[in-house]
Amino acid sequence: MHIGRPSIATVSWIVACVLLTVMTFAGPDRTTASEAATGTVTGRIMIKGAGALAWGQVLFYDVSTGVPPDPDKYYRTPDISRNLDGEGRFKAELPPGRYYLGAVKRMSGDRLGIPQEGDFVFRSVDGKKLKEYAVKAGSTTDVGTIAEAVPVKVKDPAKQVITTAIEGIVNDTEGKPVEDAVVIAFVDSSLKGKSLFLSDNTGKDGKYSLRLTAGTYYLRVKNRFSIGPPEPGQIVGFYGDGSLAPVRVKDGEIVKGINFTVIVFGGRGPRAAGAGAQ
Repeated sequence: MHIGRPSIATVSWIVACVLLTVMTFAGPDRTTASEAATGTVTGRIMIKGAGALAWGQVLFYDVSTGVPPDPDKYYRTPDISRNLDGEGRFKAELPPGRYYLGAVKRMSGDRLGIPQEGDFVFRSVDGKKLKEYAVKAGSTTDVGTIAEAVPVKVKDPAKQVITTAIEGIVNDTEGKPVEDAVVIAFVDSSLKGKSLFLSDNTGKDGKYSLRLTAGTYYLRVKNRFSIGPPEPGQIVGFYGDGSLAPVRVKDGEIVKGINFTVIVFGGRGPRAAGAGAQ
């Protein structure tokens, strides 16, 4: 269906989206000599009362960069993830620091996203608190064999209490809702750092709910299954009118009406800007 020639404002917005995307992923991060020194963490993750958490992922959350993971309140994205082998074993090189440890096996085969019903998850808990693991440069920490991964049981949405969140709708340039997208929250306005929180997948109505903690965030939307820079054909979107705009959330507040209009990424180059208007 012919939708007509886009207005100058629409083209400017599309160009801004593409430029923000390219800038976000442009160039490798610089690593200092001190950052290059790492420690090693090894171990094995098992399913409680069953076998190995084969071909899942082990997840590391830097204690210094965010709140402890708490799936009942929000989904914090891990700082580092590594694959488990067929016996549930792993070996990870990490920068020195203190980390929370987790693991997941998504039965869908996806590498990203909030675990769904039937997936397996593990969180290392010491009593009522999450256990912290110290990583020292040049040293190896063996966490041993942990047989505590359990199936995910998703709560009835009607009974789920959401206290602090951002909510809205993801639409395409024709105003149609976009399914299977996720919204990602960053604390860095450049979006070059690691994301901190991840939303549920959008449904057929394009609606999302991004549970998080109080703070100021910059938001990006992408396909739920995509990793790294967007590929041609994937969606691209940022919150803001031509430039990134912060979203401020207070504790116990649900900020509604934070909507996105996404384009289809056409790749890098002079023709990329028109991809969303076709």
